Amino acid sequence: MKITATVLAVSTTFNLAQQDSIPVRDSIVLLEELVVSGTRSGEAPRLEQPMALSIAVPSLRERAAGTVAANLLRDLAGVQVQQTSAGQGAVILRGLIGNQVLLLVDGIPMNNGTYRDGPGQYLATIDPEAIERIEVIRGPASVLYGSDAQGGAVNIITRPHPYSGARSIRLSGSASSADRGYRARVSAGVIGSRLSVAVGGTLISAGDLRAGEGLGAQVPTRFDAEGLDAEVTYHLDGHHVLEGVVQHFAMHDVPRYDRYVDFRAPALGRDAEHLFEPQIRQLAYARYTFAPRRPALTRLEATVSLTAQREGRSQIKLTDSGTPEDLRTGWRDDVYTPGVSLVGSSLVTLGGRTVMLTWGGDFYHDRLNTRGHTEVISTGTQVALTRTTETGTIPTGNFPDGANADRIGVFISAETLLMPWLRLSAGGRWSRFHNEAHVGTEFGGLVKNRSSDLTGQFGLVAAPAPSWRIAARLAEGFRAPNLYDLTRTGPVPGGIALPNPDATPERSLSGELGVRYATATTAVDVTAYYTRITDFIDRVPGQFHNDTLFNGERVFQGRNVGTARVRGLEAEAAKVVGPLRMRATVLYTHGEQQSTAGVEEPMSKIPPLGGNASIRWTAPRRSVWIEYLLRWAARQDRLGTRDVRDPRIPRPDGTPGYAVHGLRVGARVGPEVDVSAGIENLTDELYRDHASGVDNPGRYVWVGVSWVGAL
Repeated sequence: MKITATVLAVSTTFNLAQQDSIPVRDSIVLLEELVVSGTRSGEAPRLEQPMALSIAVPSLRERAAGTVAANLLRDLAGVQVQQTSAGQGAVILRGLIGNQVLLLVDGIPMNNGTYRDGPGQYLATIDPEAIERIEVIRGPASVLYGSDAQGGAVNIITRPHPYSGARSIRLSGSASSADRGYRARVSAGVIGSRLSVAVGGTLISAGDLRAGEGLGAQVPTRFDAEGLDAEVTYHLDGHHVLEGVVQHFAMHDVPRYDRYVDFRAPALGRDAEHLFEPQIRQLAYARYTFAPRRPALTRLEATVSLTAQREGRSQIKLTDSGTPEDLRTGWRDDVYTPGVSLVGSSLVTLGGRTVMLTWGGDFYHDRLNTRGHTEVISTGTQVALTRTTETGTIPTGNFPDGANADRIGVFISAETLLMPWLRLSAGGRWSRFHNEAHVGTEFGGLVKNRSSDLTGQFGLVAAPAPSWRIAARLAEGFRAPNLYDLTRTGPVPGGIALPNPDATPERSLSGELGVRYATATTAVDVTAYYTRITDFIDRVPGQFHNDTLFNGERVFQGRNVGTARVRGLEAEAAKVVGPLRMRATVLYTHGEQQSTAGVEEPMSKIPPLGGNASIRWTAPRRSVWIEYLLRWAARQDRLGTRDVRDPRIPRPDGTPGYAVHGLRVGARVGPEVDVSAGIENLTDELYRDHASGVDNPGRYVWVGVSWVGAL
């Protein structure tokens, strides 16, 4: 079913004046936060959006209690976090993970052509100390952001320094007994009448993570990291702003723990060594914002960016007898992505109504620089990894050197008040993709893949009473096949994976209904959804040159073979009673998939029923607070075929449920110093999140300190 044509027609006829809005009461609950990523047109009340949104503004205690950026999303409604190792982290939205969830930094996509279809380490390459805000769109966001946003989009908004006065400096640090690690950051900022400058730097050292119930340290899970970032903002006048940002974050010797153990130590896994070294993310962008605040053009934002993601790996496999092989394989994949985006908003009048249109386009180009080698450990002899092409040999890492991908898209979105109590929004996007790579003559030679897509969404928000909202949305999502899908070669269970240049985009249609209630002291948000994904790309038996065998091995390819269905419920509630603030979330997800052969089974990595709850007491003068936190999950024993083969998941009964408790305290000492401390997992329970490759920490204590002063 396609809704694109209808949506594009509606987008040109329905609209909204900026001064018109459904009235909403002030609220001190975080559920009322404003968001940017939901509309791309500027700040808009979260309650007024048809899509489901989760927002986090990380505090000192939340940063100090975790190690990587993914930990800051653990308590958000509708979000599940998966960790293959302590130095990695992935987000599951609406049962989808990996390249089916779009990651952005300051509105610029992180996802590139190399992103895998399973959990990835990419989110961990964002400095948790530089994050100012996290905005999550739950459900398809393909109209606004393009490919990969089938499960949703996570926009990480960064800021090198929290300005305090004209010239200020901030020192912050934290330490944890969970891994005997620490994190330290120093930042400084200067605010002038027109020019503002901020810089910051972070050091992180994490030891082996200790699990509960006497299991002890999970070896190896240690890693080190450092980050540098800077921002310059220049206000030409009240309408023109120029901004320049540079970010660098590098992680070193990050082990993929699930390759060292078969579910839980001391059982041996597949590798004697499997390290990410290095794991680097770099971003530089310049952004121009023009805000004339005139009907024809209320706002215009142009961004030019360059992203570099560098990933090196080192692997030594284990023999059948459990001893390390005398061969180390190393490879390095560097992806350079220049890009440009333009987003504008305008007001027009049609049929007596005032229109708010948000429109724009973007273009990104991935270019891979890769290399690899094998090394005989006993002799030190190295041999470069290459692939043969029609013009000679080229280096190869995890991907062939010189592989590239283009993605371009244009979109338009419109909002209107049909009635004083009813808001309508609609939008559409056209996207086009081109992937090209020399996979080697023995694997098919030059692989080219082109695809395009039209995507639409339609939403309504009704206000039956000042404190109530009813939101409904019908949205399409898509994921174009990327270089990982198209160029994957190498051994897989049961045979060999070979390229399939004929793969086409995955497409989804999602319907959701939300009920929201908000007053000054109470907020409730409940969303139910149903998503159907067609042309699901999965690795299945295939043919290469009309043969099911390649060099005597069974051929497997990524093909559009499946249909998947996901339904679920996401709920969040908060209540303030005097000095007490109570909050709770619940997440339920049910997913199943069907192959072309008609075989139905559970989708893999679907999170179990779970949630969290907290109650916080704040002293009347708000200088001291105490908080109790509960995280819980039921057993997940609905396992798909991939789950049964996954060493990260206990077999045959699935991942056990858990309930863990924590206590946190904090105080502000004068106007400059904040102190937080906590005890997590009070009962020292041994547990892990479903599909994670590492157990969560046992009982541990942490402390965090922040000081802000004048320069």
